[in-house]
Amino acid sequence: MKRNYCPFKGPFHDSYSIGFQLYAQGGINWRHRTIAGVSWNGEEKEAFFFNPDGLVLPITPNPWELPEIIHKHAIRREFSSIHGHGHFAMKEGRRAGLSQFALNNWVTYWLIDQKDGYSNDPQVWSQFVEKDIEQEKVINERLYTDLRITSDLSQYMEECLVERRNALAEQHRRRCAEDSKILAWLKGETPPPLFANLQEAA
Repeated sequence: MKRNYCPFKGPFHDSYSIGFQLYAQGGINWRHRTIAGVSWNGEEKEAFFFNPDGLVLPITPNPWELPEIIHKHAIRREFSSIHGHGHFAMKEGRRAGLSQFALNNWVTYWLIDQKDGYSNDPQVWSQFVEKDIEQEKVINERLYTDLRITSDLSQYMEECLVERRNALAEQHRRRCAEDSKILAWLKGETPPPLFANLQEAA
């Protein structure tokens, strides 16, 4: 096997297909799925990615592409540091057993300025919705003309925009609920399935 072989493309592999990603400026960012930083061992090619709350994410690094991402997005770094906690973090026994020499191989990088906040925040989501609605107005006005719709324009626009707002509200509700489940999972606090509870009760 070649030394630079990696079975996947990109700086990391989201093996659980959760949707972990770097912070997207001006885009939609769910707090517990956003990569806030990474603790990287460049010698052993090992990494622990973490979200804004410091919970480690189950992501596999591509050691041949990750350094470029770090170089491009890192806003600060801390030497001899391993950051993160939760179910997927480095086990306490292993961390406690690291010599200073071994710890020296680790550097923690915080990635991308995330001052614009996260979509879980109602205020941040509201700003996104207003931008989306402005775009929706343009699209619907064009459709009204192109399709030669005969109903009143103002009534048509109101109905379309109400429908769009309702759809975005439902999207926000579902995504926030999903993000809460991801938070519990990363902490190792996911409750057992309902079916398992019923079996125990029986």
